[in-house]
Amino acid sequence: MTEFNELTRDAPPSRSRWRALDPPVTVRAYFANQWHDLRAVDIDDDTRELRVEMPPVTDAHGVDLISHRVLTPSLYEAPPGSL
Repeated sequence: MTEFNELTRDAPPSRSRWRALDPPVTVRAYFANQWHDLRAVDIDDDTRELRVEMPPVTDAHGVDLISHRVLTPSLYEAPPGSL
């Protein structure tokens, strides 16, 4: 699992293998020893990894940041037929 922070109006991943999910899909994601409902915004069709958004956090300058995580298929459950 990887993590990185971006501004809320960030561009999708630059790697061409990622496909934007339109509309985003709510999935059950497992991290920090718990299951969470998160919004998946991109999928890698080759590896089936998902890029999910964490809730926005406002930094000290008032800028909203969205933390994204990339999850392997073993770390999420998606509704059937949603991806």
